[in-house]
Amino acid sequence: MKKLLSTALVAVMATCSTVSANAAVVRENKSVQVLDSGVKLENNTLNVFTYNLSKNTLGGVCFYGKNTGKPYAVQYKDCIGKNTVISMPSSESYTRFVSANGGSSGNTYAGYSFANTGGEYAKLRVKLSDVSSYFNSDGSYTDTDGNGATYTLRENGSNLTFFSGGAVNGVAPDENGCVEIYIKAKPGVKTAFSTFLPNYSGIISMYVPMLCFGNIDLKGSTNVNDVTLLQRYLAGDAEVDKLQMFYSDINRDGKTNVKDVTDLQQAITK
Repeated sequence: MKKLLSTALVAVMATCSTVSANAAVVRENKSVQVLDSGVKLENNTLNVFTYNLSKNTLGGVCFYGKNTGKPYAVQYKDCIGKNTVISMPSSESYTRFVSANGGSSGNTYAGYSFANTGGEYAKLRVKLSDVSSYFNSDGSYTDTDGNGATYTLRENGSNLTFFSGGAVNGVAPDENGCVEIYIKAKPGVKTAFSTFLPNYSGIISMYVPMLCFGNIDLKGSTNVNDVTLLQRYLAGDAEVDKLQMFYSDINRDGKTNVKDVTDLQQAITK
């Protein structure tokens, strides 16, 4: 009996060692890095964050209440070096516009809500050209539909904004073609960007598949394939990088285990 018990214990220890060893093999993701400074938001709030902008920037964002027509506008030049949080009444749904150079673009038919925007938001450093073919390697954009000009998306009447839940990120690419943004740490919440260009063109809303919490396989959506990959990782049968590891901690308790599998399964069935 003691011999059988010892054998079983060795087997359990070996299994745990496999998982632990696998957990230590976590590669860097060269396209997206998770930074230390996250924030928490309440429901019905909007958080505006800027990166690599100055007091001279012309950009901003505005949400209009569809019932009252009341504007909730924030200029990025007023958010340099700080997060700006404003209350968004739960009785409203909103249309959204980005602006720069005296103009604006948006979707008047969209109905955005801030009722469930509360929770944890993670800060990421993103290499733009690695997460969207829209961008050049230095983070600039070459207009293929207009005059063929290349816009740096920095301080020249252009605007680049990322949206995720209640986080609005007014950003400009740095010298490495990177930006820093907040995304909501909840499975399935998508991140999109909008641009405004000096020729009054741009993108209203384009989703970025890699920037979606819970999207462990980084293939675009949070689904059963992510559950399978997480199970394989915990069994020592798959390796993940640091971004995937972050996306795997579904309940945000600092550990990745079978509880995260269960929570992810529940999240994708809602």
